[in-house]
Amino acid sequence: MKLSKETITLLKNYAGINGNLLIKAGNRLGTVSTQKNVMATSTIAETFDADFGIYDLNEFLGAMSLFEDPDLEFTEKFVKISSGKSSIKYFAAEPSVLVVPNKDSLPVEAAVEFTLTADQLNMILKTASVLRATDVSIVGADGLITVNVGDKKNPSANSYSFEIGEDSRNYAVHLRVENLKMLPADYKVSVSTKRISKFEAVKGDLTYYVAVESDSSIDL
Repeated sequence: MKLSKETITLLKNYAGINGNLLIKAGNRLGTVSTQKNVMATSTIAETFDADFGIYDLNEFLGAMSLFEDPDLEFTEKFVKISSGKSSIKYFAAEPSVLVVPNKDSLPVEAAVEFTLTADQLNMILKTASVLRATDVSIVGADGLITVNVGDKKNPSANSYSFEIGEDSRNYAVHLRVENLKMLPADYKVSVSTKRISKFEAVKGDLTYYVAVESDSSIDL
């Protein structure tokens, strides 16, 4: 089989969340960070016949990149990555040594909802890098929903903000910038009072779950 460009892009994104990956039989791919504070799930174009564990996803992708258009032949113990008469035998990892999600989705009863565009997400990440900001806060106050990028512990630190909607309630949802590992896309964002947020791509089947920081005030 061959992997589509979209699936390879997804695998590269997953590698930024966790180096481990357990490919499960079917056409769903999921991953979770070692701290269990970021989880992602997606439907892909390919369908796998059996489970296959990968301990170092970046290494696996590097092996694939050695060939221009590789074929993948999965067996129980290894995958043969080949092009023409050349090949690499890449061995599977035992699932028991991998950090993998134990479910495909998480229940998120939305207390706060808004849409975040790809441009807005990109601006959040860019300004966070430039300003060395660590936190993203979604704040409901004065009838508006505002996104603030800065250091929540230092009100005098440089910050960036923009309005994203209207809401008559008061709350503050805090996320760590380092946990925003989404692929560029427009997302419907839902935040639960149980301290979990859901970023669901408007187009395609791609969802990220990101832990909300414990000092958030969303007891609505």
